[in-house]
Amino acid sequence: MIRRLLLVLDSSGDGARSLLDLARWAATAHDVTITAVVLDADDEARTLDGVTTVRRPTPTIGVVRATAELTGRPGLARRAARIWRRRVLADAPTFDVVVAGSAEALMALDEMADPRPPVVAHLPLLDETWSGRPRPADLARRLSSVALTVVPAEPVARWATRDRAHGGLGLDPRRVRHHPGPVDPPSRHPRPGPDAAALVVGCGPVGWRAGTDLFAAVAGAVGAEVDGRTVHWTWIGDDDVDGTAADVRDDLDLRGLRHRVRITPDGPERADRLAAADLLLVTGRVDPYPLPAVQAALAGTPVAGFTPGTALLGEAGHDGRRVDRLDVDALADQVRELLTHPDRGRLLAGDLARAAASATTPLAAASLWADIEDAVAAVTAPAPGDPAPPVLVIRSDGRASDLVAGAAAGDADRHEGER
Repeated sequence: MIRRLLLVLDSSGDGARSLLDLARWAATAHDVTITAVVLDADDEARTLDGVTTVRRPTPTIGVVRATAELTGRPGLARRAARIWRRRVLADAPTFDVVVAGSAEALMALDEMADPRPPVVAHLPLLDETWSGRPRPADLARRLSSVALTVVPAEPVARWATRDRAHGGLGLDPRRVRHHPGPVDPPSRHPRPGPDAAALVVGCGPVGWRAGTDLFAAVAGAVGAEVDGRTVHWTWIGDDDVDGTAADVRDDLDLRGLRHRVRITPDGPERADRLAAADLLLVTGRVDPYPLPAVQAALAGTPVAGFTPGTALLGEAGHDGRRVDRLDVDALADQVRELLTHPDRGRLLAGDLARAAASATTPLAAASLWADIEDAVAAVTAPAPGDPAPPVLVIRSDGRASDLVAGAAAGDADRHEGER
């Protein structure tokens, strides 16, 4: 039974909402003591109601970061942050479970002392996690040792459990759960009239992984006009830390597209900007289920693009629209079709909206909590052959867990069908 929970978040903003809701529910329903560690020194000091203790970076960390930026010594900021994380996570072994709210939070747990409590990784929709931090291989290594990985969409769960030789993370399916998280629908903006210019939008970190270069290639293939309408192309995103943003801008210059493809910073109004577009183009090379596709779908904006980033199209029954092998010409044909025939785009958008709403409807907190308790029980039960007597693990909802400790583990499997 879980009594003390350590929640590690990269920020206390909207991205942490579903985990904070779970923590508050556990505190109320099961008298669980919650301690939250918030990693972002620049995060707004929001009140985390229901959380017993909140630990945030000290003002000194912010000063060190500013000094490191001014002096060009990023290692100084990293060392200071690492020392602070080690200090605030020093008592982690005293907790029953640690829940990491993002890939960055999961990496921070490297500073925990041994022995370590069971870890649950709760990953948001991928683009919030992937915008420059862990690459898939690094994330896979960390996730392979956690008690449970919680993902927000079925396509992400399938990708996470797919063999790494086939582009997945290769995680044990028994340690992966799909629990959708909430995504607020953006404001709906009026579409441009038939005589107005069309707006095609791409989104993600500017660089190779999000496919900004492919977005530019499609813009070049489509041309300046479709069916008599001028087409404007806008990419929403900040530079990827992998350094490929400069290559993208060079590519735009070489293609002569600087005047046609506009790159703008990301921000809190992103969802509303996606809602104002005629079409979202997904060109990413990594994320199977990027958040912008969900936001656009919830707003009624059609989505087109390459695999793997268009898993939502498959969920909406339009798998045939997913363009394989980065075929720029085939995707350019789809763009022309959807801009020339807005009625087809509206029908597609309706199917996408239903799929996105289904994939992002939160399940009951009790369901997720039960999965966490089972996962913790599985990794804390004595190994087979341990002299400890058999123990039946009882969850906080009063139900017996399927996980039986010690020598009774084999009997549990044998008698599973008799219960």
